[in-house]
Amino acid sequence: MARLAVGQTKVYELMSSGELRSVKVGRSRRVPSNELERFMAELDDSRPNLRLPAPRGSTARAS
Repeated sequence: MARLAVGQTKVYELMSSGELRSVKVGRSRRVPSNELERFMAELDDSRPNLRLPAPRGSTARAS
């Protein structure tokens, strides 16, 4: 969730739709790091103008 800057509900939606593959470990779902990298790379390729949110704690403000 933190790496994608989205909430838990969105991550579960992405997993349910098959856009983000996960594995089940016990009763938990985990997203392998290589899968997360693949997903993020596809976002970059399909949405070149997509801007990532500013890092938390950033003090930059619009004037």
